[in-house]
Amino acid sequence: MGIVGASGYGGAELLRLLKAHPGVEVVGFSSRKYEGKPLSAAWPQLWDRRPFHSQEEVLERAEVVFLALPNGLAMELTPGLLEAGKRVIDLSGDYRLPPEVYEAWYGIPHKSPGLYPEAIYGLPELHREELKGARLVANPGCYVTATTLALAPLASAGVLRRAFVVGLSGVSGAGREGEGTFFAEVNENLKPYKVGGTHRHIPEMERNLGRLVAQGPRVRTHGPVGEMRLTFVPHLVPMTRGILVTAEAEVDGDWSQGTLDELYGDFYIGEPFVRVLREALPETKGTYASNRVDLKPLYEPRTGRVLVFAALDNLVKGMAGQAVQNLNLMLGFPEETALPKEGIWP
Repeated sequence: MGIVGASGYGGAELLRLLKAHPGVEVVGFSSRKYEGKPLSAAWPQLWDRRPFHSQEEVLERAEVVFLALPNGLAMELTPGLLEAGKRVIDLSGDYRLPPEVYEAWYGIPHKSPGLYPEAIYGLPELHREELKGARLVANPGCYVTATTLALAPLASAGVLRRAFVVGLSGVSGAGREGEGTFFAEVNENLKPYKVGGTHRHIPEMERNLGRLVAQGPRVRTHGPVGEMRLTFVPHLVPMTRGILVTAEAEVDGDWSQGTLDELYGDFYIGEPFVRVLREALPETKGTYASNRVDLKPLYEPRTGRVLVFAALDNLVKGMAGQAVQNLNLMLGFPEETALPKEGIWP
């Protein structure tokens, strides 16, 4: 295994998780900023006597490459890696959307659009069979994972009409170089951002739910996509990590709490990293440092609407843990290998 971009938060979590994986060896990790420096220069919590390698060394040695890079860079490296017979798990947004949609929302010309039809969308709960043996995986992010899993049972059942989603994110979701994340700006502060339908993850959420509308519970990445629109309002909160999503859904049909619990319980039965709560409500501390998603659907009789709450750790299930889960499926390891289900408390 090799990690390109190991000085970011996702890269650090990948190192932490993969060092405990009995079936793989991390042969190199790179960072332009820290090249040649000890790992502890960037991550004092990790112990490895090797320094950060050059990107070229990592790409040469590794059979599977994790690209934990800013948007727009993976599309430059991936074609050569696949031609060399390597496998790629991309943690950026470069292969999550059709190239024309990507260009419209990210404002970056796509340099390898011909690879999009091969990229498998890396949400195991929906694309598990497709991920087995994949060469290129587009690893989804935290908001999208939480929102998709919160609304997937309703979309798959064909009863979801529209949704209003409020997302709350810890500061690490903005990345290590995130703008506006200095302590003086985020401490004792709560603010919305990228509102009014401008957040670049909106088309990904709508596409995921549209697939479920058109295809049912076990969707194909490049299968038909139905119509779906949602409103998404993200907020930055003064905590290190964690995502909490509250989705208010307008649904067709007559519902009760019992039928709603049954729908969600059946949809996620046997899923190793999704816990549907019966009594408690999800909270970010409950999933801290785990690869688990906690969900709670709630029927509101007064309005006839469904509320769904979802919590996950943005750096694990929302990023690096999901990437390792995809790796396990790609290579035929047990899906839960090296992935914690339990959170850390307090």
